[in-house]
Amino acid sequence: MRLNSDRGTQYTSEEFQKWCGTNAVTQSMGKVGVCWDNAVAENFFSHLKTEFYHHHRFGSRLAARTAVMNYIEGWYNRRRPNRRACGIPPATAHANHHTSAQEPLAA
Repeated sequence: MRLNSDRGTQYTSEEFQKWCGTNAVTQSMGKVGVCWDNAVAENFFSHLKTEFYHHHRFGSRLAARTAVMNYIEGWYNRRRPNRRACGIPPATAHANHHTSAQEPLAA
């Protein structure tokens, strides 16, 4: 799995880098101050803020974390149409990609 992110301290910390290594996650970070190097992550956070965050209030940090995870896994990845994936949700596009990659090529 690839994780596109900015160079925020939460992503560059030694602890997070170890977690990525343990969990087979490859980090992808752009150059400092160049948002286009990180367009995928910037696009995601734009949707998170406009579609979700600005419409909710949270009573605690735990409530915010839980709500954000529910948005990501329950809506964004599983049901939200993605224009770059021909209108299908990211999880479906990912599954379709891996299924088609395993099919043998026609002779």
